[in-house]
Amino acid sequence: MSLSSLGLTDFEECVYRDLLSGRETATDDPDDLPAALHRLADLGLVRFDEAGHPVPVEPEIGVSRLIRRRLLETHVQQRRMSAAWEAVHLLNAQQRDSCRTVTIEQIDGTDRIYERICSLALDAQEVLIMQPEHLRPCTDGLSARLQRIAEGARWRTIISRKSLLDPAVMDLCVTLHRASDHHRLMDDDGQAMVIVDRSVVFVPSEPDGGHRSALMISQTGVVAAMTDLFERVWAHAQDLEPCHAPGLTPRERRVLYLLASTHKDEVAAREMGVSLRTYRRHVAALLERLGAANRFQGALLAKQQGWI
Repeated sequence: MSLSSLGLTDFEECVYRDLLSGRETATDDPDDLPAALHRLADLGLVRFDEAGHPVPVEPEIGVSRLIRRRLLETHVQQRRMSAAWEAVHLLNAQQRDSCRTVTIEQIDGTDRIYERICSLALDAQEVLIMQPEHLRPCTDGLSARLQRIAEGARWRTIISRKSLLDPAVMDLCVTLHRASDHHRLMDDDGQAMVIVDRSVVFVPSEPDGGHRSALMISQTGVVAAMTDLFERVWAHAQDLEPCHAPGLTPRERRVLYLLASTHKDEVAAREMGVSLRTYRRHVAALLERLGAANRFQGALLAKQQGWI
């Protein structure tokens, strides 16, 4: 089977196969082999030992790594092609009524809403998200989102503080935050929205409609107003991991949130999925770290110091 679909030339594949077999590669141009070896090293299929000799990386590791990278590139490309199709839809709508600019479109169905947002967001330079408690973050497309951030796209997310009581949400938010999708916390539920490049905003079509129906709005004044609302909430929201926070683990941070929001240890232990004894041991360790005499004082000190 050829490896050309993974980005290798015929000669590079030949060099790699010869290294795996312990053979020397025949070539008419002596400059071809060093170039091919460095290219294979860049792709993760070859490494050089201390003496500078090329050593092939096992196919299970090297080729699998190439396949994963190729799949990610394909996924990103598919998203960008989806964005192009969205442009076709909008242009068709404008052609049907050239005297009227399409500024509001209703989108029904969770999957359609998500696909429409992703098709635009994964090709955008800036994405602003306000995520209420009842709309849990989605892990679909996480790799593509992290890739766009790594490429320089700017993402900012505001999420309800209560949502972090869910360990899956906490882990996802911390992962994104540390990858430079900066997260801040709000105490109330807030207005759900996704703003793409300050030119399009997605909002629920009804106040209590959840995520079953949404409006995609490109009217300049509305987008500007929603962007201003986002920035106002952002300015007063708390960073997910304040600079002065003492490097809390996700488990320690969750114990603090439960300590501040749950009155009964039995309920908190059940939320964490641990025994009552284990939960109380976590609480005691955190109270000692805070220098607090009791739980009420511990929760108060944690908030004052920006731990939660």
